[in-house]
Amino acid sequence: MDDTDFSLFGDKKKHKKDKADATLNAKTPTSEADLKRIITSIPTFDDTYENCQRAGIALILNHKDVKGQKQRVGTERDRDDMRTSLKGYGFDVRVYDDLTFAEINDKLKEVAREDHSLNDCFVLAVMSHGTEGKVYAKDMSYPVERLWNPFLGDNCKTLKNKPKIFFIQACRGENLEKAVEYSSFAVMTRELAPAAPAAVQPITYAIPSTADMLVFYSTFDKFFSFRNVDDGSWFIQSLCRELDIAAVNDASRTEGAELLRLLTAVNRKVAYEYQSNTKNEALNQMKEMPNFMSTLTKTFHLRVKPLS
Repeated sequence: MDDTDFSLFGDKKKHKKDKADATLNAKTPTSEADLKRIITSIPTFDDTYENCQRAGIALILNHKDVKGQKQRVGTERDRDDMRTSLKGYGFDVRVYDDLTFAEINDKLKEVAREDHSLNDCFVLAVMSHGTEGKVYAKDMSYPVERLWNPFLGDNCKTLKNKPKIFFIQACRGENLEKAVEYSSFAVMTRELAPAAPAAVQPITYAIPSTADMLVFYSTFDKFFSFRNVDDGSWFIQSLCRELDIAAVNDASRTEGAELLRLLTAVNRKVAYEYQSNTKNEALNQMKEMPNFMSTLTKTFHLRVKPLS
């Protein structure tokens, strides 16, 4: 049976800390040197992220029991499959179950302080309940941006110019994705020109602090996200299957598997192959549409690396 990661009957009272959690303090220059510093922005012809020695660190934050919310039955399957898939690429996978918000906050800051210089990227997978703009820890909801703030360019220096990838399995609202039918037509194809070789330039670049991030949501903004109580969530299971296939094929080769192509395959799998089957008539025969937000500035290839 399919379930959702949004509780229709949970506690809807606003938490006292929610407003404070969404507040950010603006940073201002603290010295005359900061005021006089000149930053020059210039173009780059380097269109591919660096191939480093290690795959990187991957965190999995799994939530089965959330205060005031329906138990997320089946999430263990998602947790275990995601751990196996990421280990297959050589990631240093660290799994945490049912952490409080304070524990999550401390853990993210701790990992952001580590040295990522030899890593290809950073990955964080979260499986929990969610609402518009927020996900749940064990004890409370918090703004989703709290997941990536510690890893922004001005906070985590060794992840600058490296992909920061976030997989979020959670509802984002109460809307339902209905099925629509269409007729198939001939597929148009075209060949892609080969990428230009990367140019090595001893230059210091200025980039936005939010550059080089990718956030992959299980569902569209303001919509439900489905999870099967036996087989796990549609999104995480599809993501793991595509990661596993790529690890055997493209990712095991020198050039690796192109990330956006892989994630598009996940979108396609969930959109075409899944439809809800539940005794709740209001939730039955519904669809789900994952989507990703990207500030990646270059092409990123996932490669299978030796376990660190």
